[in-house]
Amino acid sequence: MKYKPEEVIFHREECQAMMAEMRSKDYPLLVKKEVVGTAPLVHRRPNPYTKDGKALVSFVVAGKEIKNNIRQAVDLLGGFDKSIKTQDRILLKPNFNSDDPPPGSTALDFLAAVVELLREHGYSHIVVGEGSGRPWVPSEKVFKNAGLLSKMAEMKVPLLDFDKSRFLNVPIAGEYLDLIAYPKDLESFDKIVYLPTMKTHYLAGFSMSLKLTVGMTHLVDRTILHGDNNMFVAQRAVEMSIPIKPDLIIMDGRISFVSGGPSCGLAVHPGVILASGDPVALDVQGIRLLQNYAAVNHLTGDAWHLPQ
Repeated sequence: MKYKPEEVIFHREECQAMMAEMRSKDYPLLVKKEVVGTAPLVHRRPNPYTKDGKALVSFVVAGKEIKNNIRQAVDLLGGFDKSIKTQDRILLKPNFNSDDPPPGSTALDFLAAVVELLREHGYSHIVVGEGSGRPWVPSEKVFKNAGLLSKMAEMKVPLLDFDKSRFLNVPIAGEYLDLIAYPKDLESFDKIVYLPTMKTHYLAGFSMSLKLTVGMTHLVDRTILHGDNNMFVAQRAVEMSIPIKPDLIIMDGRISFVSGGPSCGLAVHPGVILASGDPVALDVQGIRLLQNYAAVNHLTGDAWHLPQ
């Protein structure tokens, strides 16, 4: 979908109709949920990036050297080695919910720069893993269309397609969710690094680091996410993140949606890179940055009072 630069109103109904039309009607993972068991899968380590008991969030104005910008953002926190050890098996979780260009999906230059930086710091066990959204699956098609498949092959980085994983039911015990299935492959990693884009989401308010965990869940459970006529997408998305907290988050805010999202909307260019070890702290700062732009969106008022 294309919008004129002067438009500030997101065409919600048109976008909904477009996604409904493209959604697969017979993709197996949308039809049936199969799991290999139930287990208390938990990846939640203490945040090493703190000062005086408060979570740190770094902020760098991005220039032409994106790798240097990312390095600066992480160094401002204290460096990679505060959260990752040389021998760690690392999962990078980008945002390829769809194959739309950034900020609809993760920019390939951003992802490549993170991989290169990790390798330069001596980390060799790196895997990229993702599962695309309901209207766009199969994920393999999204990976191919977005250029992710060829880029990871070029960089010799294993690409984990969560569509092809075995799933475990994990107890959530939340207010909105009971059991949610996650890939059993998550048990194979020591550290998880999130690489979200900074953008609004027309149902969840915003999609940054908290909501990135949704891309790890079974597609049938994402139907539950959108239950009750989408009234509790924000709350359910956060409860899906209960079992998993990333060890490090690096967010690309060079281009962002300030209305619409997650795949299409009104884009602006904040031109920033943010990093943190705390998804809540990082998302609050991302929201405050987006609130500087005039747009019809869901980010009015105090960031702490939004449902997510």
